[in-house]
Amino acid sequence: MKPTLFARKSALLFGILLLCTFFTIFAFAQQNQTEPAGAETIQADEIAEGWRVSDYKPYIAALKDLEKLSKEYSDFILKRAIDEYSKGIDTLDDMQTEIERLRSEYRNKKYLNEQWYWQEIDRKNAQERYLHRIKIESKTRSVTYFTRSINLMDQIKSNDLLNNPDFIEFKSKVFRTYVSTQYDLGNMKPCLPILERYVALSDANRKDIWAYKYLASCYAFMEKVLEKYSKSSEDDIYLYRNKKNASMLTAIELKYGADSAEYKELQRIVQLDERKSEVININR
Repeated sequence: MKPTLFARKSALLFGILLLCTFFTIFAFAQQNQTEPAGAETIQADEIAEGWRVSDYKPYIAALKDLEKLSKEYSDFILKRAIDEYSKGIDTLDDMQTEIERLRSEYRNKKYLNEQWYWQEIDRKNAQERYLHRIKIESKTRSVTYFTRSINLMDQIKSNDLLNNPDFIEFKSKVFRTYVSTQYDLGNMKPCLPILERYVALSDANRKDIWAYKYLASCYAFMEKVLEKYSKSSEDDIYLYRNKKNASMLTAIELKYGADSAEYKELQRIVQLDERKSEVININR
């Protein structure tokens, strides 16, 4: 009987010891959960219904693209696009200020060392070349900023922003500035895709006479370039020629109307141009 009683007492003591150990561990865990804010804690945004997503990178590109549809992402991209556009405008403004300053300095300066008329001509030509170099360098830098702005806006996928009239007007403004600057630099070909996007952007842009003037000039340039290149296809030449003629007619129609004498005269010239092209093609 005694060994049995001793075994029972030992089992009871062992059970009490286990309970004390359990409560000690539980209390220690509770203390760790109530540590001050300075202790390391798991951020709320790291856990989504049990998923730890802080370092998640989607393997499927379509999932990542869905994030670009958000208004927040588009607003962030738009701010960067506006910043790049502003840098380009500042570059052009600084250029204009510098050119005006130099022209004023040239006018007011006394050139006492010039004894002959040809010296004055040479000096003025040199000054104009220097001003032209300033324009080229500044406009080239500004085009870089405008290009970045356009590329950033192309990343915007939010329908709310894409259909916003203010966004459409800003995008049109960037397009206009890009085209006019590239055209001044003699870069006609890059103007065409932007001009075609510009007139398709809104009803107001489709009625912009200057857009069709620029389009006609750029199409005419491409037509002449292809004509000089022996390996150009006739289809490509006719394509640019037809687009040139259509752009000229649209510009005149917007300015004078389809029933005006100016429109009818240009229409006659265009028809002659197209007939001449057909005759040349037949003879070849």
